[in-house]
Amino acid sequence: MKTLRYAAAVVGALSAVGGLAIVASTPAEAWYCSARGSTGATGWGTSANLGYAKTIALRECAVRTPRGATCYIMYCR
Repeated sequence: MKTLRYAAAVVGALSAVGGLAIVASTPAEAWYCSARGSTGATGWGTSANLGYAKTIALRECAVRTPRGATCYIMYCR
């Protein structure tokens, strides 16, 4: 009987932690970055991590930019 109560408590605690993780990473709290290339190509990225959002935007821009051209971050919000 005690084992069943302990298991139920563990499952409840894990559910609560999982619920907090979902709430903490909502799209409203994500960074959005935009990049533009010297040839007019664009790219954007979104992530909870600012550095990762910048990286995604630059990679998306680089795919659309000819070799030798440069992409720059225009803004992040």
